[in-house]
Amino acid sequence: MDKSEKKNNESKIQCGKGIDIGTAFIKCAYKEDNKVIYKKQRNAFFEIDQSDYSKNILDTHKIKYIAKDKELYVVGDDALEFASIFRKETRRPLSRGVISPTEKKAFPMIQLLIKSVIGEPVKQGEIAYYSVPADPLDADLNVVYHRDIIAELLRNTGYKPKEIKEGYALILSELAERDFTGIGISFGGGMVNVSFAYKSIPILNFSLAKGGDWIDHYAAKALNEPTSTVTRIKETMLDLDNIKELSSIESALSIFYNHLIEYLIEHLKQQLSKDDMPMIEKPITIVLAGGTSLPKGFTGRFKSILERSNFPIAVGEIISAANPVNAVSNGALVAALSDSENQ
Repeated sequence: MDKSEKKNNESKIQCGKGIDIGTAFIKCAYKEDNKVIYKKQRNAFFEIDQSDYSKNILDTHKIKYIAKDKELYVVGDDALEFASIFRKETRRPLSRGVISPTEKKAFPMIQLLIKSVIGEPVKQGEIAYYSVPADPLDADLNVVYHRDIIAELLRNTGYKPKEIKEGYALILSELAERDFTGIGISFGGGMVNVSFAYKSIPILNFSLAKGGDWIDHYAAKALNEPTSTVTRIKETMLDLDNIKELSSIESALSIFYNHLIEYLIEHLKQQLSKDDMPMIEKPITIVLAGGTSLPKGFTGRFKSILERSNFPIAVGEIISAANPVNAVSNGALVAALSDSENQ
């Protein structure tokens, strides 16, 4: 018995991991003792001056940071807090769903953040399914470069990488009881990803280069507020069921949420109305997930806008994923475990 097999027996961790490479968060799902475990890290960092004093302060308060090339980078949720306090912006390794072409630290930082959530493989060549955005309809983004860089990083860590479309991973996670038939819409930080499948066969995959970051940016711009401040309010206070007594920031967020949902539905209508779309007679379930879908009242807001849209196909239930934040990584894990069992 080699060391990897011994480790596997002791911990009872099943081979196969699912990874959601999101603009706002990186998440990993794996199975241990027949229970799905989730780990995540906010996909952001904030640079501060390095000194023995600053390192001691960060260590004392258990603030997550990375020391690299004589610089200190506060990472994850702590980075957002620092940025809000200093009224500055965090830096992101990813932008609009893919590795940022303008961030010089993008590759080393994404490498460190992914390693922090995925850890070492149970055995060399363990299968890891990682989410990738579908080709965007409204932007010229280098999805191929992003996909291949993440695959290389995972291979270098000892994994066998396999890609899965983000929207399709959502269908695998949430629609098993509906024969994996329906539309999965993942509202992420950088993009909205959509997949339509019939009995697990993908019919349609696309993405849009707008998401939670777009909402935050334009709400902040409209009010001349730091984006990090708007993001914190969106994540902690926003209630889309509430239409009265809103603060200026909540009101701006509500307006741009409406625009994003309308924008998505219009593009989805166009794609479903194409001549090559199959005819499916039964009403289709739509499942919503992603960090941008978390505010209270989001599903109700989506339903009300869809009902006014003259949608081209019959819609049954519109549901929120059981775990909206982790649904994509869970769907990637479903694929990884299935592949691992067949090896």
